Amino acid sequence: MRFNPAIEKIVPYSPGTSIEHVMRRYGLESVVKLASNEMPLPPFPEVKAAIVAALDGLNRYPDGDAVDLREALATRYQRPVEEVAVGNGSCELLMLLGEALLERGDEVVFADPSFVVYGDVCRLREASAVAVPVLPDFGHDLAAMAAAVSPRTKMIIVCNPNNPTGNYLPASEIAAFVDAVPEDVLVVLDEAYNECVTAPDSQGTLRLQAGRPNVCILRTFSKVYGLAGLRIGYGLCPEPLKSALDKVRQPFNTSRLAQVAAVEALKHDERVLERRRSNADLRDYMTGELAATGRATVPTEANFMLVDINDLCPPQEQVCDALMQLGAIVRDGNKLGCPGWARVTIGTREEIDFFLERLASLGRPAAR
Repeated sequence: MRFNPAIEKIVPYSPGTSIEHVMRRYGLESVVKLASNEMPLPPFPEVKAAIVAALDGLNRYPDGDAVDLREALATRYQRPVEEVAVGNGSCELLMLLGEALLERGDEVVFADPSFVVYGDVCRLREASAVAVPVLPDFGHDLAAMAAAVSPRTKMIIVCNPNNPTGNYLPASEIAAFVDAVPEDVLVVLDEAYNECVTAPDSQGTLRLQAGRPNVCILRTFSKVYGLAGLRIGYGLCPEPLKSALDKVRQPFNTSRLAQVAAVEALKHDERVLERRRSNADLRDYMTGELAATGRATVPTEANFMLVDINDLCPPQEQVCDALMQLGAIVRDGNKLGCPGWARVTIGTREEIDFFLERLASLGRPAAR
């Protein structure tokens, strides 16, 4: 059996350890999972009701064109329905963009560190990943990214807020960046955490995308909407790109329940606003509590943050394992390109306090 040589260069995505597994492994009764940037709240009640009402239709294939959802998104964003793509999470749309655009020898520019899937998109198509180091404050170095564009550059990906750092780029800076990029290079704005953003210009990129033929915005229902388990995301993009994505996706790439849930979720902006405010309040609370103990964090507009673990015992490469043994599952920054940091999801107040207590129980090195 001969595999595609590109497969050898890909490490399977690690989804993180489950609560149930940690409970069994360490004999724990209480465990919180703050490693996967999930919303700690369930889907809206109206969404749950819509899902239940759709269960009897599961003997039929879903709408392969996701017409109702695409029409709802087109209405919301004032776009032609032909400019709305739907995928099995925004992650699938990233993969489809790679299939539709990239050939061997092409280049893709993105920040380092950023979402790990970007590198896999390149490797699968034998394209070159041009990873541009972030600035000392973990923000995108847009000037360096623009300078990294070459005649072989096919695509640039800007994750905003950036995962795993949480940094947010103002819309004006993104607009200036797009102006500096050749029009034949696709700029993908990966905005998976957009609904968490409290900055007043959080929707500014929508106007930018509407007026630029080389800009695509990706968003998802997996975060604030609480639909990570159903995997549904979407893209706003020029019609030719949407048509290309349709050619490379599988026939029924999103489920009936996911489509129904997303359509209903879009009707409840007041609930999104409540969750955005709650996430921001809890984010501030967690930052303040950590600061009170002298622990640094990276400013974030997402539902997660980087927490400095450099000074803890055991050594930093073992801290996240030690926390997991205590029941607090967080993401090891050493594995995300952020050595000395842990990426911690903003959970409920109770989950945050649970994490803070376990973190405080780990010692600091004795002074010499």
